[in-house]
Amino acid sequence: MSTEAVASATGHYVPPKQSKRGQVFDSVFILALLFAVLFGVTYYSNAAAAPTTAKPKPLAQLPITQTERQQYQRAIDEGLVDLKGVNDQVAASTPKSGSKQYPINPLALLATFGVIAGYLVFVYLMSFREYREVIRERFGSPPGSSPPSDGGAA
Repeated sequence: MSTEAVASATGHYVPPKQSKRGQVFDSVFILALLFAVLFGVTYYSNAAAAPTTAKPKPLAQLPITQTERQQYQRAIDEGLVDLKGVNDQVAASTPKSGSKQYPINPLALLATFGVIAGYLVFVYLMSFREYREVIRERFGSPPGSSPPSDGGAA
């Protein structure tokens, strides 16, 4: 009995099932995209960061509070971080003046908006197409229209 026959006989819509192979492919594909994005961001941020060759300052010379100094000293004593790492953390968290705090590249911003807009248009068009397919499966083709071709499948 076909899906349409089950739907019309019981009155309940039965959606098409995705194969196990398709589910595995989707999962692996999403995982690969996630890995590529995370690796790309990490690689780009590490490549763009300027290497520091300056000698690390002692904790007493860093612009931090006494409590932070004690916590960093405890972390150094326990081997969780070294003095260079503390210097890097303090430098990264120290506010910069003016527009250097959050530099924005207008071209990258426009490209980001373009990619997001393109994705939303794509999702809207695909959702609308799938919505029409569900309506057609549930209620049949509208009167006076020809049924969609299945690409020659019999």
